[in-house]
Amino acid sequence: MSISRPNPADEDLLAEARAAAANAHAPYSGWRVGAAAVFTETSPAVFRGTNVENGSYGLTICAERSAICSGVVAGGRRLERIALSCRDAAEGLVAKIAPCGACLQVIAEFGTADTTILIDGRGSFRLADFLPRPFDADALKSHGG
Repeated sequence: MSISRPNPADEDLLAEARAAAANAHAPYSGWRVGAAAVFTETSPAVFRGTNVENGSYGLTICAERSAICSGVVAGGRRLERIALSCRDAAEGLVAKIAPCGACLQVIAEFGTADTTILIDGRGSFRLADFLPRPFDADALKSHGG
């Protein structure tokens, strides 16, 4: 499923994601996740996000959604790329991560099937590799929404 190894620009974006992960609030899982997003409208600005866990697990905010929301606040509407990095409690790289369903749907809201998702230590993917049929505005239109 991996598309390719990261290029130098991707490495810079992954470095931003690693830096964001250092600020995670992860007292329950111990997994510190960072994300870095680039939007067409605000490029070359990079928007960082991190996971913010909550004792009520359902209220936890994932790094991907945190970064995307930061970009939207700054005027971003078309997500080009997003990078993810995760470290466990022992500082080890967790390469076998992937965005959760909620994050994939948010990526789909602002991206396209070809939006790049970089995962530290794992490679480069397209949104369609993880979410081939996202719920979108067309689904709402076809049902009068």
